[in-house]
Amino acid sequence: WYQRRVREAVVSTQSTGSQVPRMEEETGRSLPPSPAVVMCGDTFSLPKDRNLKVGPGLRYINDQISCTKPGVIRSSGKSVWIDRNSRRYVPALEERVIGIIAGRMADEYRVDIGGAHYAMMSSIAFEGATQRNKPDLKIGNLVYGKVVAANKDVEPELSCVHKNGKSNGLQVLEGGYLINCSLGLCRKLLRHERPLPLLEPLFAHFKLFEICVGINGRVWIRSDNIKHTLCIALYLNKCEYLPETDLMPLLKDLVKRVETSM
Repeated sequence: WYQRRVREAVVSTQSTGSQVPRMEEETGRSLPPSPAVVMCGDTFSLPKDRNLKVGPGLRYINDQISCTKPGVIRSSGKSVWIDRNSRRYVPALEERVIGIIAGRMADEYRVDIGGAHYAMMSSIAFEGATQRNKPDLKIGNLVYGKVVAANKDVEPELSCVHKNGKSNGLQVLEGGYLINCSLGLCRKLLRHERPLPLLEPLFAHFKLFEICVGINGRVWIRSDNIKHTLCIALYLNKCEYLPETDLMPLLKDLVKRVETSM
């Protein structure tokens, strides 16, 4: 039946002399305003007024920016990237991640960052570390570092110091509680926007707590009370898709349930 209908449509088109319209690929389009939904294969022309640094999901192809992954395109300053909620983390340069020490060699550590391969980190990749004075990490310890080398053909590399030799928050995470979240939630928590809708209820309800967000889908929490730590962890696991008006009632309900159960 389908083939018969296709033949009838072709004969009708040939008899009338009309042409079937074809979809032409749009080229030379400028970058859409952030945020905007893009698909694989979308290409955009390079802006002449600034030099862009492309991030995950984008590539330079023939003097154009091409999308290699579907998602929401976002920009900040001179950086542009594709924001998507993928299942597996793909390391990219300058991204801050939370890693778990999985192995130790002579002068290096193997670190699990949730990617396809373990990352390598030098034993002196810490602020003020030397061959004689360096952290003694054990298997299972947590580190908050940034990706300094990322290539599909070699293992990624981590470091806990910047180019100026300072840590600026990159460190070994001691104590606390680690939870796994979606990559999309971690990107929401790391956006440089004020106010932060997802974190404002926590700032209003809890006074003393620490939170460290890795873009690889891991969040580290530490507070002076185990109940507060548990409430924050439960809240982060449930708040991703809720409207802003439901965030504070959710937190109050979790606090009440934890207080009655412990």
